[in-house]
Amino acid sequence: MTEDFRVHIYPSDCDSVGHVNHAHMLTLLERARWAALERHMPYREYMKSKLWAVVRKVEASYHAQSFPGDDFSIRTGLLSVGNTSFVVKQEVLNQRGVLVCDATLVYVTVAPDGKPIPVPDQWRTLFEPWVPTEKGS
Repeated sequence: MTEDFRVHIYPSDCDSVGHVNHAHMLTLLERARWAALERHMPYREYMKSKLWAVVRKVEASYHAQSFPGDDFSIRTGLLSVGNTSFVVKQEVLNQRGVLVCDATLVYVTVAPDGKPIPVPDQWRTLFEPWVPTEKGS
């Protein structure tokens, strides 16, 4: 079951053209990932672990424009886990159920020295498994 994060779009979330631009969309996706993570591991506990997940790759596709007044539901889930990396999938749907954006992020787990380490066992369940929908993938 994927986790949902809801956000309302205000004029201050938009660029000079009047729509949510790609950079702000990435920020909203990050907020949704943190919200999903914090349901299972509080931020303080994450920072105490001295192990971090860093983004290695982001692929985002934009399918529809978004405007002030839109309400987003951002779904976040774990797509796969490797030895030192894991993949998170996200979809943004608006209030009409239209797919606005989908993204896939590859994270690498690193030790304080910045070197990759195996994904800790407890991290393999921090994000709920990805469940495809009819609207997206």
